[in-house]
Amino acid sequence: MGLDITTYKRLAKVEKPQLDEDGDVLDWNTEWRTGDMQWQEEYWPGRSEGVDSDTVYTFEKSEDFRAGSYSGYNWWRQKLSEFAEGDAFRELIEFSDCEGVIGSVVSKKLAADFAKFEDEAKEYAEKIETGEYWFKMYGTWKEAFEMASDGGAVNFR
Repeated sequence: MGLDITTYKRLAKVEKPQLDEDGDVLDWNTEWRTGDMQWQEEYWPGRSEGVDSDTVYTFEKSEDFRAGSYSGYNWWRQKLSEFAEGDAFRELIEFSDCEGVIGSVVSKKLAADFAKFEDEAKEYAEKIETGEYWFKMYGTWKEAFEMASDGGAVNFR
């Protein structure tokens, strides 16, 4: 088990989605349903800004990646928090490690953080054990938030 991520670009609401008997979308290749985000907004308010709860969307593009096992992702995120300055990356560091949605508004802020600190992150990675892997994942998250910044979202599952 671990944390899987799907990043979406240019979401558009589906007015009359085709759903199965369980309420799931019929074609996951062309549509995505956010699910109920009330619990997430209670603990991490504003993270989903830019997407609506329990809404079906189409998208221009999607990409998946594995953030790691839960313990591996939490190690990576701990190193990010040790590296971070001020409020940089806070919206990711202080977020669920298993499920949730980060919308386009917060994705723009995080994309800017990843871009701004990329050189420093590379230097930091050279000083830590398995730094090459840490920096590779830094780049993967950077690309995810850049893509989601364009009217999209990052889905944790």
